[in-house]
Amino acid sequence: MNGHLKTIAMSSRREFLKKGTLASTALMSIDPMRQLIDKLIMQSDQTDWSARAIAIINKSSTIDLHSHLGLWESKGIEGAGIFSYMGDDKLAQNLEDMMEGGCKAAFICITSDMPIIELGNPGNKKRDFKGQEGWLEYKRQMSILNDLCSRLPMKIVTDSAQLKGVSKDKKVGIFLSTEGGHIIEGNPGRLSEMYQDGIRKFQPIHYAKTKLGDNQSDPAYFGGLTPEGKTSIKEAVRHGMLIDMAHASYQATKQAADISERPLVLSHTMMKYDSKKYGSYHYDFPRWISEDHAKLIADTGGIIGTWPLPKPLGAASQDAFIEAVFKMVDTVGIDHVGWATDYIDSIMPTNPIFSSYKNWPALCGRFLEKGFSEEDLSKFIGGNLIRIFNNHS
Repeated sequence: MNGHLKTIAMSSRREFLKKGTLASTALMSIDPMRQLIDKLIMQSDQTDWSARAIAIINKSSTIDLHSHLGLWESKGIEGAGIFSYMGDDKLAQNLEDMMEGGCKAAFICITSDMPIIELGNPGNKKRDFKGQEGWLEYKRQMSILNDLCSRLPMKIVTDSAQLKGVSKDKKVGIFLSTEGGHIIEGNPGRLSEMYQDGIRKFQPIHYAKTKLGDNQSDPAYFGGLTPEGKTSIKEAVRHGMLIDMAHASYQATKQAADISERPLVLSHTMMKYDSKKYGSYHYDFPRWISEDHAKLIADTGGIIGTWPLPKPLGAASQDAFIEAVFKMVDTVGIDHVGWATDYIDSIMPTNPIFSSYKNWPALCGRFLEKGFSEEDLSKFIGGNLIRIFNNHS
């Protein structure tokens, strides 16, 4: 009997019933046996999909398109609320979890409006920057990051070819981005120094109102990008930076597509759509984008990072999130879709979709189970980003 149950467990329940090995009536009448069979099938299937995912992860360049890793950039800022730093120990644990889960690198951000951000206030800010405070904040965050890199298993990288060496040294590769362009307001020439510091992705818009252009969260004020915003994007492209239009309005993104002449990134979002199973996908949340917005990014040759934000603003479950990712793939093609955690520890620990980098291989296995090919998964977890990154600089 044990050998018989093992054989049953290696096939799906549907195939098992189809073959008539046991009649469904017999299964219903022998509850303990049914429970054991279900358990063996579940264990076998989970091990199989996770093992396949791990094999793909191990041979791929795996990059999180957008992560905060414990909100390191708010270290030393009082009154940051939900954006408060979780501490060096938590950051170190996150890095260990990334390595255990097979995530080799992440884009993390110099978050330019961190000292003034206040969601819900007019312009999503407590106050305006004072004098050169924006640029001084950039310098402060870079100093913190360099200190953390000297003490923790993380290393700033500027080229995807460096990832093998970083992994060999048992560290996580850190690609640098901005989130918000407040640090260059009035002086786009600072992008040259930022490039020398290692910044390889420029995201001009965040929550707090900036002089560079409109965000998704507030009523349009500039009608898209300002002249300074357009100049900044052109300057960033000239230096070989990726342009990330996360948080930017549709009109600002369209203008960026017209002037950048390079693939655009939209690092963390989801697409609005009607799901037959899960209902309307959050049409009232301004951070989600329309199909036209998604196609605009794809038409540049770029990539959209799908974001496992939980309910009430995001998906209610892993299955709902996976369906939403497949909807994005159906709309723009697998070559234009990636993944991004926006990992914020003060929010994410209760996330049923993505609670830890350690659980990432299991989530990747679910994508394979639902229909991703091995090539699809490899593109999704880093291949697409590597392609445009290598062709950009």
